[in-house]
Amino acid sequence: MRAFSRLALAFLALVACDTAGRVIVWGLSLPVPGTVIGILILLAAIVALRRVPEPLKETAEFLLAHLNFFYIPAGVGVMAYAALLADDLWPILVALFASTFLAMLAAGLAFQWTSRLTRGKDGGA
Repeated sequence: MRAFSRLALAFLALVACDTAGRVIVWGLSLPVPGTVIGILILLAAIVALRRVPEPLKETAEFLLAHLNFFYIPAGVGVMAYAALLADDLWPILVALFASTFLAMLAAGLAFQWTSRLTRGKDGGA
C-alpha cells in the first residue's frame, strides 16, 4: 500500500503542475497552452531538486509504458466521425503527409546545422 501511495502522490504532483499551468495561462491570458506552462513548472522543480524523485520516475515510466491507452479516445472520435472525415479525406491526407514531410525536413536540417556547429568544438571528431 505504501508504494501505491507514493505513486499516487507523484501522479498528484503531475496533475498539480498541469493545473497550475492552466490557472496561470487563464489568469494571465497567455497565448500558450497551460500544459506547456505546467511542464515548465515541473522542469523547474526537477532542476531545483537536481534529481528526479524516484516515485515521479516510476510514475512517468508507467505512463510511458502504457501510452497507447491515451490514443483510445482519439480512435473513438475518428470512428464516431468517420462519415464526416470521409468527406474531407483528401485534404486531410495531403495536410498529414505534407506536414510530416516538412517536419522531417526541418529535423534533418536542424541536425545538419547543429552537427556543423559542434564539429569544430570537439576537435573534429
